[in-house]
Amino acid sequence: MRFSDILEKARDVEEEAWELLSEMVSYPSVATRDYRGIEDCANMLEERFKQTGYKVLRFSESGPPVIYAEKNIGAKKTIMFYHHYDVQPEGDLALWTSSPWELTVRGDRAYGRGLSDDKGPLVESMIGIELLEKLMTELPVNVKFVVEGEEESAPNNLPKFAHAHPELMKANGCIWESGSAMPGSPAVIVCGMKGDAYFELRAGGKPKFPAVDVHSGEANAVPNPAWKLVWALSTLKDKNENILIEGFNKEVIEPTPQEMAAVMEHSEDLEGLIKKEHGLDKLLMGRKGEELVRWLYFKPTVTISGLTSGAQTSEDVTIIPAKASAKVDVRLVPNLTMEKAEQLVKAHILKQGFDDVEVVFKSGYDPAKTPLDDPFITMLKALSAEAVAPAYVRVIPIIGSSGPVAFFTPHTPICMTYSHAEVDGTNSHAPNENMLVANMRNGIAYSAATALRLGETR
Repeated sequence: MRFSDILEKARDVEEEAWELLSEMVSYPSVATRDYRGIEDCANMLEERFKQTGYKVLRFSESGPPVIYAEKNIGAKKTIMFYHHYDVQPEGDLALWTSSPWELTVRGDRAYGRGLSDDKGPLVESMIGIELLEKLMTELPVNVKFVVEGEEESAPNNLPKFAHAHPELMKANGCIWESGSAMPGSPAVIVCGMKGDAYFELRAGGKPKFPAVDVHSGEANAVPNPAWKLVWALSTLKDKNENILIEGFNKEVIEPTPQEMAAVMEHSEDLEGLIKKEHGLDKLLMGRKGEELVRWLYFKPTVTISGLTSGAQTSEDVTIIPAKASAKVDVRLVPNLTMEKAEQLVKAHILKQGFDDVEVVFKSGYDPAKTPLDDPFITMLKALSAEAVAPAYVRVIPIIGSSGPVAFFTPHTPICMTYSHAEVDGTNSHAPNENMLVANMRNGIAYSAATALRLGETR
């Protein structure tokens, strides 16, 4: 069955998909805040999977549960879908044109929190498998869903689930959050994600710093934790953006010739796209071409994500602050794990003489990826090429975003697929998050086609 045929059949289930998504969006499922919304959304998913014939396991030691759903028909191949039902906080409601917890259609887009990340793609996957089951006398593959509620916060239950049930994590391929392709729009296949180690650096407290804010007239006598923190942060990178943490770069595995060739293909407009998206006249260090690609995809990062100390209001306050803190985000590449990053960062700060700056590891993920020549990637490249023709398909070994990929890759190949037009302007993590209305049908068809094609492979 051709992709275009499945795409046409997807029209028959679009209305049902939008109804399901509308209900899902109505639950404010912010993992760090909305216990009731999380529970209601998890309950709804569990019931939906049971109603459509799945065997369901609900796993939680505390907090938002993992919903595992499986249809085992005894097929030779198994397709898995990973999604999450938790969402980002809505932020400033004044910046939303409509309620974040009510699906609203305006023009060619639908709006609501979670539409692009990740409730919309979850519904597309669920309805896609239901559509395929209607089109076939029997599903051609076994189907598994792993849907968690802590992707946007510190992971708790998914690592424990993966450790407790490794046999349930096995599949011949896993679609990661997004599985879609839009006819005529260039497609992207992502085979892995960088890891992330999130730190907080803190200075303050007796006896090395004052117990409370001090008049700045005593600045030549009283230690200032804000200056101490700034000096400590300045040792992490030089002005040419080189990471100075000893041992950091030794852990980095250089990309293979195959990986470099893959990311260089169709990368001619990468510099321009980044400039346009962020309103820049020049990229960091003037990077372009192969240098830009290498740094963007294959190098670790050290980023100051926030600074807090002393006077934060509009009033001019003359003080020596009693404390200072910084949030530092470190993106990890293969072989540079969270554990190694924590050891190296803490050792670096001490070696630089900042024993009065506390380094606290908060949370994160290890990096992971699927080889470019994996049969599952090859199959999806062919499917995406068929779906978006005559547009091109670009395969990317690893991206700068992070997620719990490393819990899956020991058991199954993973990838994320999408088209440029589907992700442009979706405001993921921002007010007025949205998705193209047309993308619902594309995602449903792609999910169904993925399961069908996997069942046809040897």
